Amino acid sequence: MKIDRLLGILMILINRKKVTAKELSDYFEVSVRTIQRDMDNLNMAGVPIYADVGKNGGYQLIDNYKLDKNFLDVNEAKVLIAFLQNLQQTVPYSEVKSMFNKFLMLHPKELKDNKIVVKLNPLINEKILKDNLDKIAKARDKCLKVQIKYIDMNFQETDRTIFPYTLVMMGATWYIYAYCDLREDFRMFKLSRIISCEILSEEFSVKEMPKILPWDNDLDSRRESTKIILEIDKILQGKLPDYFDYKDCRVENNKIIVDLCFPVDEWLYSLLAGLVPYVKIIKPDWLREEFTRRLKLCIEKNNL
Repeated sequence: MKIDRLLGILMILINRKKVTAKELSDYFEVSVRTIQRDMDNLNMAGVPIYADVGKNGGYQLIDNYKLDKNFLDVNEAKVLIAFLQNLQQTVPYSEVKSMFNKFLMLHPKELKDNKIVVKLNPLINEKILKDNLDKIAKARDKCLKVQIKYIDMNFQETDRTIFPYTLVMMGATWYIYAYCDLREDFRMFKLSRIISCEILSEEFSVKEMPKILPWDNDLDSRRESTKIILEIDKILQGKLPDYFDYKDCRVENNKIIVDLCFPVDEWLYSLLAGLVPYVKIIKPDWLREEFTRRLKLCIEKNNL
């Protein structure tokens, strides 16, 4: 959007002594001519920009030009800068970078107090994931189809052509919500399962998205849940808030009783395995029997 780009250019000019039209065109992924028109528009809006020509030329603001910093409170910026700093490295999206530059305008030294540190996703430093994010974001912005190689639930490689619509982070996991040419419907694709992707030259026609989107509701809201009662040794009481709502826990006879209502799936079995040997399944009986069977199988496999 033009207004976002103009604001972004202004923030860069304030942060840097001089910048070239080529640097700005590469940053915002537009032509040099577009940047020149943007500079004209900023000048007409009263922003005092002048250009130096020659080998060391570039655009810069006149000396002593300042932006009113009352538009954002420094203490508010301290809370948000940690999110934006990680996000602008994570999501290759020009608006995020523009916001990040805006926050840096408010006394940068005061913002770097390390009172809050955010790592949205430890995996985000992996090159493949970042490259895929970059390609998908660019294809989404330009309405270009993307060819991906995807690992499905059966651990099989499948080739898909997708029309990317929305990047979604749920928990610590990145997804792309896209129209799948193979399934002829919208799907959520986990980025960690995309092992390669290529932007195609073919544009796609934007389709109307479903009225109910995957991130609008609890992912478990439409799945059948089971009433579960666990008995956990008090040695784990300090860790239980990491797993369960404290309102679902009560102390009885020096044990902690946890009442849950969860879908029974591999995630639940993984959770229970992480509580071994301090957990006992009280109800239902069939869940206890299946969990015990899995434990015995594990012992057999590891019995030397």
